[in-house]
Amino acid sequence: MSSYEGRATIRLDSGRELAVAARLHKTIISGRTIWGGTLSVPANSQPIELTNLPQGILIIGDCEGAFIRPDVSDWLSSPAGRFEITIEGNGDAPF
Repeated sequence: MSSYEGRATIRLDSGRELAVAARLHKTIISGRTIWGGTLSVPANSQPIELTNLPQGILIIGDCEGAFIRPDVSDWLSSPAGRFEITIEGNGDAPF
């Protein structure tokens, strides 16, 4: 298992890009890479597009990875002062 913690960018279907903090992990099970984790921004700077975002592209450096967000109400349990969402990767991890 490996992990990544740092800056990332979300590319929305509209093409708009949003800067986020990422805390991600990946593991290989039966030859298949599974990755996911959390993306967050300060609560006072939360872009409205993140509230109901069902999917997107995560960019870290020059690498991209598609993700889904299985529960769009996950932000309700965000830590104090943060807006945090949980994602699951789809395909190769961008880190």
